[in-house]
Amino acid sequence: MIEKQPLSLAHELQELENAPAPSRGPRCSVGAFLAAAADNDAAALRQALDNDRITSRAIADILSKHGEHITAYTVARHRRRSESNGCRCER
Repeated sequence: MIEKQPLSLAHELQELENAPAPSRGPRCSVGAFLAAAADNDAAALRQALDNDRITSRAIADILSKHGEHITAYTVARHRRRSESNGCRCER
């Protein structure tokens, strides 16, 4: 029988660099909506999100009107994606 040699501490710690990063917390609800929405709805939301003249509150109100419970704070955080205080959705 062949015995496996235990990996060294240094080797195991180096292997962590290749491990996928764990996801923290629930998925962004705006990102989840965009992934599940019809193409025309998702495109319209992306356009509204990129328009600085449209407030996060206005976007959240319209989403709520159509049954999506997404807050203005969540919309604003999604708009800040890729920033230190934004959501983890890709830009």
